[in-house]
Amino acid sequence: MVFTQVLLRYVFKSPLFGIEELIVFIAMWLYFIGAALGAHDRTHIKADVIHVWVKSARGMAIIYTVNSAVTVTLSAIMVSWCYDYFIFALRKGGESPALRIPLIFPQSGVFVGAILMTLYFAVELVDNFRNAVSKEPTIETYSS
Repeated sequence: MVFTQVLLRYVFKSPLFGIEELIVFIAMWLYFIGAALGAHDRTHIKADVIHVWVKSARGMAIIYTVNSAVTVTLSAIMVSWCYDYFIFALRKGGESPALRIPLIFPQSGVFVGAILMTLYFAVELVDNFRNAVSKEPTIETYSS
């Protein structure tokens, strides 16, 4: 869409009205659904250096379980904030300036993405907890 807009504007001297709004709306959904996909695939950004000090599989499993519990808690707080934002957007209404598209459409992507992230982080917590309490925890699931 950006390429089309640049081509139309600078080559044909005839820009497409409102395409910038559509790009922003689509980007909001893509960012938050992409974040949820990262949580689902467990490819979200991590800064793991604890494995340098903790060598036992049980210790790592416990640390990852605690880490997952904190992540789920913070993600649930984010869902609460996103819910408040979503309700505010529903009450306030509002439309985009050019195309008059209701702003709830792009803003709802934030709420949906937060719910999905929390759900996937909760699944990861359950998996980490099961691994931590198992007879022989594995450490391979954490090295990536």
